[in-house]
Amino acid sequence: MIARIKNSRPLRFCTSFLSLPRARNDYATHVPILIGLAKIRRIRTVLEFGCGYYSTLTFLNRSAFPYLERLQSIENDASWAESIKEAANNDDRWNLSLVDGDIADCLQVNSDNHVNPVKLPFRAKSLEAYDLILIDDSKSSAQRAATIHAVAACQPERPWIVIHDYEVEEYRNAARGFEQRYAFKTFTPQTGLVCNKPAHEVKSLGRLLTEHSKHLQPDDVEGWTSAFCRS
Repeated sequence: MIARIKNSRPLRFCTSFLSLPRARNDYATHVPILIGLAKIRRIRTVLEFGCGYYSTLTFLNRSAFPYLERLQSIENDASWAESIKEAANNDDRWNLSLVDGDIADCLQVNSDNHVNPVKLPFRAKSLEAYDLILIDDSKSSAQRAATIHAVAACQPERPWIVIHDYEVEEYRNAARGFEQRYAFKTFTPQTGLVCNKPAHEVKSLGRLLTEHSKHLQPDDVEGWTSAFCRS
């Protein structure tokens, strides 16, 4: 299921979200959406706020993301980053940057709505350098909401921005700074896609997710990759 939200009134937390069963592996429910987006759009550059086994390794999977040239990860947990670094096996397409403090602090915007390059721990001066951005960072909802706010304040036009745990009211409210908002509700935790230009291509993705979720778990990377290739 995919729901589109645009120019809506402030979102109220809906208790029906709580009644939806959580996926067996609730850390991986955004994986099918990421793979599906890679089949819709030729994704060469990815920025992720918060690295992880079910995001970083999916991006680096050449079957799931065959066109990936560069993955930039921003993380503020050194021990966690080290674990992912070992799993990534020195893939030269991946660059990991560690920051001190809140991740949102590295996305300060100047008066021209451009990201301040002094604050950035990576080379790009603008989020426009990326095809896809994933926000799945931090240990608290307040910190992740701050990251969503910071990305929205940059007013990126080109990238699609994916937000994990999108059923959380704080994240949905933070995402109201984007013109276009889509919610994928096939799996809980849910996944959101936000952007500032219409993404008509994603409308078919909700149907495919519902269809294939009958026989695929969200962490089945190869299964989802094959399913989307056949669709």
